[in-house]
Amino acid sequence: MTIETRPVDREQAVDYARAVNTGFHNLEHTDLEWRAEGWVDGRWWAALDAEQIVATVRTMPQHTTIPGGAQLATSGLTAVTTRATHRRRGLLSRMIDQALRADKEAGEPLATLIAAEWPIYGRFGYGAASEHATYRLEASARWRNEGRGTIELVDADTFEAAAPGIYARHHALNVSEISRTARDWGYDAHGLPSKPKKQFIALCRDHAGVASGYATYKIGELRNGRQPEVELTLHELIAVDPDSEARLWRYLCEIDWVKFITAPDRSVVERVPWWLEDARHFRQTARSDFVWARPLDMAVCLTARAYATPIDTVIEVVDPLNLAGGRFHLHSDGDAGTSPLGGESLCTPTTSQPDVTLPIATLGSILFGGYDLALLAATGHADEHAVGAVRQLATAFRTATPPWSATWF
Repeated sequence: MTIETRPVDREQAVDYARAVNTGFHNLEHTDLEWRAEGWVDGRWWAALDAEQIVATVRTMPQHTTIPGGAQLATSGLTAVTTRATHRRRGLLSRMIDQALRADKEAGEPLATLIAAEWPIYGRFGYGAASEHATYRLEASARWRNEGRGTIELVDADTFEAAAPGIYARHHALNVSEISRTARDWGYDAHGLPSKPKKQFIALCRDHAGVASGYATYKIGELRNGRQPEVELTLHELIAVDPDSEARLWRYLCEIDWVKFITAPDRSVVERVPWWLEDARHFRQTARSDFVWARPLDMAVCLTARAYATPIDTVIEVVDPLNLAGGRFHLHSDGDAGTSPLGGESLCTPTTSQPDVTLPIATLGSILFGGYDLALLAATGHADEHAVGAVRQLATAFRTATPPWSATWF
């Protein structure tokens, strides 16, 4: 019998949520109704074998910040699962292809995901586009810049009301960061119906009493026998300005009994060591790829983006799914898109000979400025046809700070 792949109806949302749990090897089928409430028409793709859901792919409408500050409509791919009994049948390949074509038809110029495994998604045109890092901070660190603001511990409802405004400013300033919904904030504040969040929430207010940052965290058990040495795990720290950010970090260090702070999902470049008298008290302990990007409309993605230097080149994009490939003339005066400096950039189809040929996954990797095209070309991920074309393009795509997203999806 042929296995059908299609979006599920609302009536199948609970079964879909159960299938996702099964695909992720989770036998605790709790909160299915809550998960089903997030159903979106045409975005919950399933493979059905005699009406049983045996594989899943879900897309989420989002907005992603790109260099220059523009926020592109984006389809975030998630919930990619296959039941163990139905592996190696091409079900996920079929659904991802269908979902990407539906996204393009709906007018979303960009697709993103967070990859559990590196080798899977390149064949669909996704490229690793930004990274995140984990840090360890010694709470005994002494501060050169103590920051400004007052700190208060707040409850979940207060956090749910204040955090979206803070995050909106962070979202606008951080390339590769994505939008969050009211449903996301409800989960961040309260957790699941069967598993409420157990966390401390610190809110920073500026001199005018306006909420300017927050930190959510948990504190571990006592360690080292009777010695009061505990580890604080930071869930998230977001602030609208450096003063509020420094104040929140210092607050965490001043909590009684805390010896170390572990901070995952942070930018690969942080201000913290430069605020300390001894920068070695803040160490990066892990670093990995995070957001992957896949252009669906080259003209929209590259026209909306800002560039560090003037650029005038022809790019040939090779797309294995024939969704966004072709030859494109890219022109920018270096202050493009929504840059505060103004200026213009334009990407249009052309029949001219290319200066550079890129797989679309490579274009995804450089879209946010997260990876260097010169390095990718040197390792076989781009071909140069005009002398100096790779260097020129690599320089134009660079950003002043690395892209950073703190948001899982």
